Amino acid sequence: MRVERLGEHWWLELGGRLIEFRHDGHGGVTMRWSGGPWQPVNSRWQPDGCLCWDGICARGAIPLD
Repeated sequence: MRVERLGEHWWLELGGRLIEFRHDGHGGVTMRWSGGPWQPVNSRWQPDGCLCWDGICARGAIPLD
């Protein structure tokens, strides 16, 4: 995970592909795969501690706040 602006703009790298995320400051998150189109996603915490955005999940120390 790479963070450009804490809680606003971050990336995940999966298998050499980047997934970019942006938070609008009002609860909305959008993501795009490797420069593709932006799409809105739903964020949710899972019981195992993973944070997921429409099926893309991260676990561990997630620096978003």
